[in-house]
Formats: sequence, structure tokens, C-alpha cells
Amino acid sequence: MPILATTRVGRYFRTTIPREVRKILDINEDEVIERIFEDGKIVIRKSGRNG
Repeated sequence: MPILATTRVGRYFRTTIPREVRKILDINEDEVIERIFEDGKIVIRKSGRNG
């Protein structure tokens, strides 16, 4: 499985969603994303609900 993008964990354990991922998922400011633990992996997806 190829790596799409990498990020560094910063202060307070925050990360940035890389531009490539934001474009693929069509994520904009103030939108809600979900993090799901599935088969030993973390899946990030755009939520169907608004923030």
C-alpha cells in the first residue's frame, strides 16, 4: 500500500491534514472528520454531518 502523505505530530499532539488528503476527501475548514479503528488501522474519513 503506497504512502499518500506523512505529517509530524506537534505540540499538544496535533497534526495537519495534508493537502493531498484534503483534496481527495474534499475537506474544507470547519468540516467534521471521523477517525475509525478498523482491522488494526486508523481510517480517516469525511463525516456525513456538519460541524
